[in-house]
Amino acid sequence: MSFVFKPAVYKSSTLYELPRPVPVLRVRDAWDASRFKVPLADGDALVGHSRQGVDISLEGQIGSQSGSLKTSEGAMLEELEALRSTLDVSSASEKFEFFIYHDATSGTYRKFKLCSTVQFEMDLSNQNLFTYSLVVHAENPVLYTTAPGA
Repeated sequence: MSFVFKPAVYKSSTLYELPRPVPVLRVRDAWDASRFKVPLADGDALVGHSRQGVDISLEGQIGSQSGSLKTSEGAMLEELEALRSTLDVSSASEKFEFFIYHDATSGTYRKFKLCSTVQFEMDLSNQNLFTYSLVVHAENPVLYTTAPGA
């Protein structure tokens, strides 16, 4: 099995690879539970554990996108505009799949479903290399191994 780190968004039957490099990608799981404490007794009890959705945060740079170099300010800004447009979710039907790994040749996939953008930030202060940060929330905490759209 060949793992290829290629963060991407699959939305409206289109796979959009995030601009690279992506030096930081973090997946944050969390659980809910009720905590019960008996007065004057040591310890407590957690009951009703349930998994929350997953938050994925990443930081990237606009060096290339799908293998195509972005070397000018204009090209980097165009790519940021395309990324912003892709990440926009204005209705439930526009939620997307977020891929961490995908390699269609070997059939290797790792993705989250029912994703929407929570936060997007871009830094245009370095004219040689624009950067961005992104927080995506996946309502479904399962890490799927299926192809886009499946």
